[in-house]
Amino acid sequence: MCKKDMNKTTKYLNLIFSLLMLITLAGNMFGVTVSAQEVDTIGNMEYEIGYVRVDRVETLESFFDKYNSPLKGTAPKFVEIADKYNLDYTLLPSISCMESTCGKHLIEGSNNPFGWGVYGDQYIAFESYEEAIEVVGEGLYEGYFSKGFDTPAKIAPIYTPPNSQNWYRGVNFFSNQINEIALDS
Repeated sequence: MCKKDMNKTTKYLNLIFSLLMLITLAGNMFGVTVSAQEVDTIGNMEYEIGYVRVDRVETLESFFDKYNSPLKGTAPKFVEIADKYNLDYTLLPSISCMESTCGKHLIEGSNNPFGWGVYGDQYIAFESYEEAIEVVGEGLYEGYFSKGFDTPAKIAPIYTPPNSQNWYRGVNFFSNQINEIALDS
């Protein structure tokens, strides 16, 4: 294969990869998971693309059950708020797991599994987990997403400046856990 053909092949593969990433990001918001598998063929590479319909509420319930989380019953609210603010449905649950071990370790009576507004001895308390999900979802949309901070990597330095890399890795870890459960369902 000549260099010109290799460059063309590389461009096509990069285009395919970029399209898969866009489809995956859009799918995560609407409960459709895309799986791509590299298939080796003689002198060529192909991708098989499959779609898996995901029950996001069931997936989050399974995820919270796996971590023995008190947030299990709030899965429908997480999905509702993700849809309302056009967020990846894994983001808020992942933040809650990073900030409070999936709601197991938080300030008593605060119903704040997100660490939202927690600074030293000061904190924001909510009437319920559902209120916290609503307020934090809206806050992420208005304070971050609407200003272009629309990925965990962009959110991390603002959300938790002293430890942004650890926070970012943790949120991604939990998001990946949710996606694995979705694919296994």
